[in-house]
Amino acid sequence: MEQPLSRRRLLQTTGAGMAALTTGTAGCLGFGGSSSDSLTLGTLNVFPMMQYFVIDQQGWYDELDTDIEVKTFGGGPPLVQAYASGNLDLAYVGISPGLVAIANGVASKVVAANVLEPNVMVGSSEFRSYWNDHGADAFQRFRNDKGRKPRFATLPSGSTPDVFLRYWITEVLGLSLDVVEISGQSPSALQSTLSTGNADAGSAIEPIPTALQENPDTDMEPFKYAGDIMPGQPGAVLQPSQSLVDDDPELVRNLVEIHIRATEFITENRQEAADMASSVVGSDILSQSVATKAINSPASTFISDPHRIVEKSLVYNEFHQQLGSVDDDLSEDDVFDHSFYDEVSGGE
Repeated sequence: MEQPLSRRRLLQTTGAGMAALTTGTAGCLGFGGSSSDSLTLGTLNVFPMMQYFVIDQQGWYDELDTDIEVKTFGGGPPLVQAYASGNLDLAYVGISPGLVAIANGVASKVVAANVLEPNVMVGSSEFRSYWNDHGADAFQRFRNDKGRKPRFATLPSGSTPDVFLRYWITEVLGLSLDVVEISGQSPSALQSTLSTGNADAGSAIEPIPTALQENPDTDMEPFKYAGDIMPGQPGAVLQPSQSLVDDDPELVRNLVEIHIRATEFITENRQEAADMASSVVGSDILSQSVATKAINSPASTFISDPHRIVEKSLVYNEFHQQLGSVDDDLSEDDVFDHSFYDEVSGGE
């Protein structure tokens, strides 16, 4: 439904996940499904998309000559599936599914970064006790004592939190994925699963970790932040289709300019930005109190400069190859187009 103060629509969408992208759609992807006077943006209602929240609430898309319609998704992989099907022209998407999309034929480029080190490992008091006492051996100790693997809940398979969890277990802790049971879920389902004790731990992004801490009915709390695991971990990005980059570079430049403006606004007006996030997501789902705490967490370092995430993004690509979700190396030029950011920022 068209919003009264803008020309954008919010539509709820679901998808089957990354499997459909990697098995059946490569080769005819990423051309977008909208006319030149109306483009469709895919995004998620999570804090790594904070720039979108600000842009939406400020009405900055209305400054463009093109209407921007918005579809929200329950995870990065279903968003990418829609991208691959030609239903999106640009996306605010996690770097992990965004990279897999490019590697599997979705012609698109990262033109701006959103956030650094957004991932948080949360655990019940019981699992945190095992972790504090045994470190990497906590998984096996837990299994020995409980007769089962620890259950970790996260966002859908292929999402940035999901892949980051797998990276932490295998590349940082040096363990096999067999030590853990991983369940991928939508953001709302993930928060419910963690808060009701139906998982022992999880890999999450804000505002879920903060919401858990503010919930008196759960003992689930953070025990490891991304900065401790992969300093400079990339989070989400602005990723327009290659056809949009080629056919309307001025519009892409304007989108990047608005994005940078939003990042600056967040940095200078954190409380107001938190209120905007609550408004977009819905105060019944994300209260202003939780939003305020979440935007000040260690997982809320908002940036725009895509140069800052190149190195670790390519580390993700290497890990994707180990997981079997992609076959080929991606170069910086395969993934990024820095020209728009450099032009708007003056090369800073």
